[in-house]
Amino acid sequence: MRTRVIVELLDRYLKVSIGRKAMVVNLPNVDPASISSALSSVFKDNKQDKNLDVFVVLSRNKITVRRVELPSQDPKEIEQMLGLYLIRQIPYHKEEVCWAYQNLGFDGVSNSHLVLAVALKNVFKNIVNSFVPINILPEAVLMSSQGLLHYVNEACKDKSLLNSSYFILDVDENYSDLVLVHHHKLGSSAVIPMGIENLNNLSDSERFSAELAQGLIALGNEVPEAKCERIFLTGASATFVTMVEKAAKDLRLKAQYLSTKEYDTFVATGSKGISLSSVLGFNAQVAKDDIKFVVPELQIKKEMKTKVQQLMILGAAMVFILAMLCGIGLVRLVQRQSYSATLKAKVADLEKNAKELDSVVDSLKIARQYTDPKSSVLFFITDLNRLCPDNITITNYRWEWKKGLSFRGYAQQIPDILSFVNALNSSEAFKGAQNRYTRRRRVKDKEVVDFEIFVK
Repeated sequence: MRTRVIVELLDRYLKVSIGRKAMVVNLPNVDPASISSALSSVFKDNKQDKNLDVFVVLSRNKITVRRVELPSQDPKEIEQMLGLYLIRQIPYHKEEVCWAYQNLGFDGVSNSHLVLAVALKNVFKNIVNSFVPINILPEAVLMSSQGLLHYVNEACKDKSLLNSSYFILDVDENYSDLVLVHHHKLGSSAVIPMGIENLNNLSDSERFSAELAQGLIALGNEVPEAKCERIFLTGASATFVTMVEKAAKDLRLKAQYLSTKEYDTFVATGSKGISLSSVLGFNAQVAKDDIKFVVPELQIKKEMKTKVQQLMILGAAMVFILAMLCGIGLVRLVQRQSYSATLKAKVADLEKNAKELDSVVDSLKIARQYTDPKSSVLFFITDLNRLCPDNITITNYRWEWKKGLSFRGYAQQIPDILSFVNALNSSEAFKGAQNRYTRRRRVKDKEVVDFEIFVK
């Protein structure tokens, strides 16, 4: 059974969840070499070196999220529209960003509701350079906000509270993530640029409360059909229940802090200012429709790795098959040689009779041209003379067996020729008759029309 590993790369440390065990690893710097070394140590200490499903979580403060409505249900058309939306609405060149989206569904009238996530490509470059040296390629790059949904679904004991829409506030060390959940999907998300390290005095707390209140109102306006009654607190927000309820008094939200056994075990080590909610949430579940960033470099390397494995298997199979075929070939070689000698003797005897048969077949082919009434030239000429009216004069015929009949002649007027062609087409023998050309010429003191008709 494969072990699921969730890794979130930050500026000063790594958040890692292996199985149900969560941990934080300090980093001396954000160089790929330092990150690779830290990951190797984590896998070695936890005796995990193979059969791993590794997922990378991208922090919400590194992602731009937009809720988009597009007048289409076709996935290909939606992707084309989102490409145009990026050019107009995102303050970066399209080549500088990597984007993904989740389709929240069709409103039943005209629009599809989407959540679009955009991140700069240089963020993913560090991820690729960190994992390639340890020969591990992540299955996908996920957005931390959706991990909070899975975490709340895992931590909330009363599942009836999750049937309606609700908010999630996850407080981390240097930022907070505010999420609106509607119909069990990510309705929208907003970043509050203040974390636990910024809430040391009264003025910072008041500023945080003001930004929280604004964020709640903004998300509610983005999804007006969502009627939220509760806000769940996760991460380092255990002591903020009263403050959150006070900030959300206008919306009359009831605040509730959620935790799990794994998170409590982590907090017991003394690291109370870091949120592991997202990595623990994704360790519990990674949904098929979660936003997943497609990183071209990772896709190419994964495909190359898969191709190499397939080639190795194919090579081994080919060597085995070749050895078997060589053995079978050697056994049957002698049998084939003796059988070949016997066949050559029989062929020599049959060649004498074959020459006589060839001459008979040639004679039959010639005779068939005259004995088969449907392919005989006499049959065609007889029917042609029967169908030819008095105002048509046929001057010559050209007939080739199985290729067709053509004949030339002349008439007084072009309509006479067209009537003749129609009469030919109405007969069984001359269906498909075509007039190749008509040309007027003068004969003595009158004018006639030459023609050529072809029947295939």
